[in-house]
Amino acid sequence: MKKNIFIYFLLINIFLLLCLCFEIIKIRWQFSQEYENNAYLKVANNKLTEINFNLKTEYYHLSSPAKVERHAKEILNMVEITEVIVVNYEK
Repeated sequence: MKKNIFIYFLLINIFLLLCLCFEIIKIRWQFSQEYENNAYLKVANNKLTEINFNLKTEYYHLSSPAKVERHAKEILNMVEITEVIVVNYEK
């Protein structure tokens, strides 16, 4: 009788140990997945930071006063005012 109880206790312990081993394997796999996701997010963040820098540079270039003035002169055919005309209205 004691031998049967000892064997059942041993089998239960082996089963629990097996379950713990599977749980450890699952957790390690999840950790590896999280590290891969973290690495991917770092790369994506670096790419987005670079794109943001390029877009800011392009925005400052396109909205610079020299660019606006050249656009006004070349495309809109505007000319620079060389004389100031003063108009006095008399009553």
